[in-house]
Amino acid sequence: MKAIFIVNERSGKKRTFDITAVIRNSDVFESEVLSCERKEDLDAIIDRAEKEDVGVVFAVGGDGTVHEIAKRLIGRKPALGILPIGSGNGFARHIGLPLDPALTLDACRAGRIVTIDTAEVNGTPFLGVMGIGFDAVVADRFASSNVRGLETYVKEGLRAWADFKAEEYEVTCGGETKREKAFVIAIANASQYGNNARIAPLASLQDGLLDVVIVHDITVLTAPLLLARLFQGTLHQANTVSSVQCTDVHIRRPSAGPAHLDGEPVSLPEELRVRIVPRSLRLLVPDVVTAI
Repeated sequence: MKAIFIVNERSGKKRTFDITAVIRNSDVFESEVLSCERKEDLDAIIDRAEKEDVGVVFAVGGDGTVHEIAKRLIGRKPALGILPIGSGNGFARHIGLPLDPALTLDACRAGRIVTIDTAEVNGTPFLGVMGIGFDAVVADRFASSNVRGLETYVKEGLRAWADFKAEEYEVTCGGETKREKAFVIAIANASQYGNNARIAPLASLQDGLLDVVIVHDITVLTAPLLLARLFQGTLHQANTVSSVQCTDVHIRRPSAGPAHLDGEPVSLPEELRVRIVPRSLRLLVPDVVTAI
């Protein structure tokens, strides 16, 4: 199968291997390797891939790289492939990819492609999880840091904690409207942020539904337990967390402000309309994965 590998050279700076050599030493795909540092160049690459009947376009990087390439492949013929070399690799973990690039390529040897749901907020696509509230503030701080990884994410979270205040939101989901005071509202198509921090443990990429997760309150006493649940995959069982599934959700918040899409910080207006886009992206998955 023909494949184009788009490498984000800024991802995984601390890696001790040559990712281009790993790709070229593999016999799984007929490979073309491209380095791309500007988002603006991705459209032309993907247009060419479709014109030349390339089977898979690989995002070689972290979740931000996956986000940028995936949203350009929605509704297109080439499938999205992922070679995870980022710091969190949340979407790769969700679909069961090994985090060793050579093992990832071998795990996809059969060329198994499935069609998955994507999502969009106010018309802007995302793949895994979007959020508003505390996680959006942390995502913004993390993106501004020169040091990646879970340790930096935790440090930035602790720094943001002192100043952050939960806000009131009007949330309409499944035809029911509620006013919620929330620390975090996450809207998930996939299960996790990254590093196995599973904000929506029951989320599926093929169920045609969004998982709307509301963390109502976090105190100094409850924070350690909630953090443990986040990594254990049991956050949905916490008393201060509620979740519901629906095909679309409408949120009004006090003012425009920060949000994140697949961990990438953005600024969005006070009114948010989020919807699932069923079966809209072709995705290369490991040969042995049974459910995503």
